[in-house]
Amino acid sequence: MILRYTPDARASIRYRQQWWRAHRDNAGLFARELRSVLHKIRDRTDVARQRYSGDGDATVWRLLMPKTRHHVYYRRYEHAGMADVLLVANAIAELGPDL
Repeated sequence: MILRYTPDARASIRYRQQWWRAHRDNAGLFARELRSVLHKIRDRTDVARQRYSGDGDATVWRLLMPKTRHHVYYRRYEHAGMADVLLVANAIAELGPDL
């Protein structure tokens, strides 16, 4: 599966990686965990995903990065063999993002 990244996804990844490096002892953990989750999406082994919103091709899924407590939000297009990564956001926030 080919992954595409929205501008919001790119910005949120960049921001959160920089924050993690500056504020955590295990500076590389966010990047490693993100790579693992993206690999699962790409290889269609994202069986732990949760439906966040929508229906059919418009379904937004999220997959947890458990150690860093972030969600990767994405939309899959099985027929096209693609997925759009929409955003990476804090999983412990009271409200999820408006996607």
